[in-house]
Amino acid sequence: MHYTRLGLIMINRKHPKDVGLTYLQHLKFAWNESKEAWWMGIVMFVHGLIPWVWDWEFNQYLDDAKKRVGPQHENRKKN
Repeated sequence: MHYTRLGLIMINRKHPKDVGLTYLQHLKFAWNESKEAWWMGIVMFVHGLIPWVWDWEFNQYLDDAKKRVGPQHENRKKN
């Protein structure tokens, strides 16, 4: 995200390219991450009610998410 001198947010339309993906690859990646996060929301809701259920699931989710997002972060071009 880029900011102007006035603090206004500028839209980065080159973001997919900045992370080394085409628009469609980025769309698929983002939607898959959304699905994973939605599911993890349900897991954490149930875990909050019943703490002994899925006690390590969130830690595993974070580890897996870092592996999925890491390559895009490493490929990200600085503007």
